[in-house]
Amino acid sequence: MGTPSVQRDPAPASGASKKAPARKAAPGNGRSIGDGLPFGEADAVGAPASKRVLRSQGRRTMRKLLDAAMIAFDKRGYHATRVNDVVEIAKTSHGTFYLYFSNKEDLLRALVTEAATEAQQLYDALNTSPGEGGHPQWEDVHGWIKAYSAMWIRYAPLFRAWTDLATIDPELVNVIRQTFTVMSNALAQQIGPDASGHIIDADAAGMATLAMLDRFHYLREFVGRPVDDVALETMTTMVYRALFDTGTRPGS
Repeated sequence: MGTPSVQRDPAPASGASKKAPARKAAPGNGRSIGDGLPFGEADAVGAPASKRVLRSQGRRTMRKLLDAAMIAFDKRGYHATRVNDVVEIAKTSHGTFYLYFSNKEDLLRALVTEAATEAQQLYDALNTSPGEGGHPQWEDVHGWIKAYSAMWIRYAPLFRAWTDLATIDPELVNVIRQTFTVMSNALAQQIGPDASGHIIDADAAGMATLAMLDRFHYLREFVGRPVDDVALETMTTMVYRALFDTGTRPGS
């Protein structure tokens, strides 16, 4: 893998436009959960800045570019977004952009990997031992759903277009698949064969729950109704009664 030639944070750009040499994406090599999901800012897939330690100014600049990309993708869609759109929103220069990312695809890889990193919060919540009786309580389920909701809302431009984005780069397919597989598996472990007494396949139930949450957020956004506290509590009650409340067995 190539190593970026710039080893310090960029100074504020003054019309610089020289492009940093293109380099291949560096796969994440940091901590992993489940089946290899990479975590950590230093493991952002494809980011030229990922091989050096960024100082505070560099971290702020990279954050501005990532946030600007989310805005641009949200407004124009990934395919219609240009590097120029990103730098205009970030109020920086093309030269500064290329100190951090080789191209638009590089930036997308970093965002997808960052979204995978955010899944750590949900993974941690799903691996917290239930408080009473060894089975998840309503409050536990509410915590999981709130964590997922916060992640979905933050990365909505990516979540709305997972299928299209996955066709851009095989590495993205792996990261996206690992993200959802890890969350689904962790949820399935909590469901287990005996959590509700009437679930046939815990793995299928975990995946179905994630699919329901994903589509629910998408539809609420589509019709212009935010996912508020009442909506989250409603979803929590539905999931809890279906998967964890043994008193709701059919025919009981």
